[in-house]
Amino acid sequence: MKRRTFLGATGSAAGLLGFLEGLGAQSALGAEKASRPGARSREEFNRLIADLEARSRKLASLPKMDCRFLHLMVRATRAKSVLELGTGYGFATIWMGLALEETDGKITTVEILADRAQAARKNVGDARLSERVIFKEGDAHQVVPTLEGTFDFVLLNADKDGQMDYFQKLYPKKLLPGGLLLAYGAIQREEKMKDYLDALAQHPDFDTVVLSASMEDGFSVSCRRRV
Repeated sequence: MKRRTFLGATGSAAGLLGFLEGLGAQSALGAEKASRPGARSREEFNRLIADLEARSRKLASLPKMDCRFLHLMVRATRAKSVLELGTGYGFATIWMGLALEETDGKITTVEILADRAQAARKNVGDARLSERVIFKEGDAHQVVPTLEGTFDFVLLNADKDGQMDYFQKLYPKKLLPGGLLLAYGAIQREEKMKDYLDALAQHPDFDTVVLSASMEDGFSVSCRRRV
């Protein structure tokens, strides 16, 4: 039986977000005790999120609930080094960057279109997250092999029929054991991603589920085994 499962019921998605929020609340408590000078207040955080949601309705490549899911996943896993392929206008980047304020991590994000990359830089700057984000402009298929270091959280949100090539360039050297690999579009664009989805579902080094937070589209979420 394949390990890849679709959590299709609204209750399942809501339950998952509730569970992750619980984990996030626990980690937030620890972070609050060890807060850094100049840390963003809860009120400021809420204002930023409200502004982000208002501005991103027409431009975001991911629905709000899916961005929120990414935010919670970064916090819950205590990710330190995030890679995003497909920056778009930077809204998912910002959600993950806000989580990285808590974990004291950074995100490297790659975008092929110059106008989107420029807009994303401005949006990230407006959110005061520039120090958390490393921008790379170009074709991610060519950029990924040049990246130094390893990652513990990877989001694939670029060309859907290129996922298998990304995987082969990330695994095993650039994705840490215990790291998460998320590929967006796994429901509505399943056919374009079929080779990738099938490969990860059967891969001996990964446990994989397909789920949705927004019920519009969803993620293939793969965790690399530690042993």
